[in-house]
Amino acid sequence: MILRTALAGAMLASFVAAASAQYPSKPVKVVVPAAPGGGTDIQARYMAARLSDRLGQQFVIENVAPAGGNVAAAQVAKASPDGYTLLMIAPATVINHTLYARPGFDALTDFTQVAAWSQSPLLFIANPSAPIANLKELADYAKANPGKLAFGSGPGFINHMVMELFKIEAGANILFVPYRGQAPALTDVVSGQIQLTVDSLASAGQFVEAGKVKALAITGAARAAAFPQVPTVAEAGFPKLTANTWYGLIAPAHVPADIVAKLAAEIAAIQREPASVQRIREMGAEPFIGGSSEFTAFYRNEVAKWAAVIKTSGLKID
Repeated sequence: MILRTALAGAMLASFVAAASAQYPSKPVKVVVPAAPGGGTDIQARYMAARLSDRLGQQFVIENVAPAGGNVAAAQVAKASPDGYTLLMIAPATVINHTLYARPGFDALTDFTQVAAWSQSPLLFIANPSAPIANLKELADYAKANPGKLAFGSGPGFINHMVMELFKIEAGANILFVPYRGQAPALTDVVSGQIQLTVDSLASAGQFVEAGKVKALAITGAARAAAFPQVPTVAEAGFPKLTANTWYGLIAPAHVPADIVAKLAAEIAAIQREPASVQRIREMGAEPFIGGSSEFTAFYRNEVAKWAAVIKTSGLKID
């Protein structure tokens, strides 16, 4: 009996090793927890196209947007850990782990982190009519006029979390207005329906350049070349607000290590291609090169960071 079990185990290990060596031998599904056309979708489609070119099998995008991306994450968490179902994520996945009472997945145990992909700082922006020009003035005005300023974003977006962290750090009282996405929130800041949001350089930059909104600070560790006049959050006196929006690839837990390593190596090679660097920059980001171990450490730190903000602010979605 023991011999038979050992033989069965050896045969299974041999089969898994052979399957991993041939990976991918059929199309790979990349689930995107967002609607077509958004930042996560655009980044995922470029990465998938380059992986298809390099590995000789199609990496096919499937958009699954409901519940802030939770449906997509739960779907991938339950998928076979064979490397043929992957999930392209943005910060919402690690945020929703704590923000939702029942997200449908455990961000810390249900996934294998494959590789980081790209990252970009965010801008604090305000309607030109708002009586503030920087983060210190925003903090002072919000404390002196509690609830008179409103900011908007999708609930649980990193844009939302960064502003909640600012409110904690500044002791500021600013009303949160939930939106179905970031685009309508930005539209309402431009029109003056609300005064504030936090948005990406890619989407907000054109409105800053046109004078339709004013940039108060950038969340990156350094000033942006495109907006050298905009101070960093650290320069403005709020170093804990330093944060990027980011994208990365994960898979169900227990995917074979050699498949993870193969995908990570291919992604790193793509990120170093001059044409890819240019394209990622055109999409408003920079390559974020990090294999499975580096991305796992970053990912777990992001879960802990935003969990602390959520608990301090008292946010919860049932």
